[in-house]
Amino acid sequence: MISIGATLSHKNKGEIAGLNLDFIEVKNLELEFFESTADILNRFPSKSMHVQYLPSFGQRLTTLNLVSRETLEIIKDESSVLYQSYLFLKPRIISFHLCFSSEEVGTEGIDNHNFAMGRVLSRDETFERISLSLSTISDQFRKIGYEGKILIENLDYHPTGAYEHICEPGFISETAKHTGCLVLLDVAHTIISSHYFGIHAVDFVKAIGTDSIYEVHVNSPLYEGGEWYDINKPFYRLPEAEELVRFIVGQKASGEDKLLLNVECDEEIYEQLRDLEELRHSLIAD
Repeated sequence: MISIGATLSHKNKGEIAGLNLDFIEVKNLELEFFESTADILNRFPSKSMHVQYLPSFGQRLTTLNLVSRETLEIIKDESSVLYQSYLFLKPRIISFHLCFSSEEVGTEGIDNHNFAMGRVLSRDETFERISLSLSTISDQFRKIGYEGKILIENLDYHPTGAYEHICEPGFISETAKHTGCLVLLDVAHTIISSHYFGIHAVDFVKAIGTDSIYEVHVNSPLYEGGEWYDINKPFYRLPEAEELVRFIVGQKASGEDKLLLNVECDEEIYEQLRDLEELRHSLIAD
């Protein structure tokens, strides 16, 4: 079964309100955003909650870095904004960034990619810390009644120390299997990583395993001046992105596994949804 939705944001909330979607994704977990979009949130009973930042300390957004001790303390706290947001939204799916390979990270560049500010952890250290955080998160959510899937999102590799190990297909697959999580595959992240690793994007996904993919962030990266940037553009702007989306949907359409296609780009939302609906219809017809 293939479901089609979009990420709700301040910029697109007027457009999203008038669309007929199977689900919406929410990644802004600030109370002000919940209040300003309450009517839209109530309209869509099927929601996914994507956790990248938490407004945990005053006005500072905290990156939920799964290898950091700060994150471990946050996710152990049952009164955390993380769990309050779940109780407010009651999402059917919850997802997290699979990050990082250093406890302390900063941001740089026009796409705000991360760089290591502290020691770069070994593969084993990274795997153990991420596994512990995901296990803690799962236990805490089960305690408050969540019975749905927990997903991990692949990131876009940059040679900055912050993305070592975590963007490798084998690491993503191993982490998913070890923790019982499924994969949220971000198309732009996949293309950027695959170019750094010298792998075709479809082969990159095959190495992760399509069976583990439950949701896709449908987008494409910006390519400018010979460089790739994690700035989301409509997926059909880049043939490589369109090929990847079609490959994943084709793999899933023939089975009974569920797949969420989530438009994560504020540009040309209607056109992207139309193309995805046509793709879904054509595969069902076949």
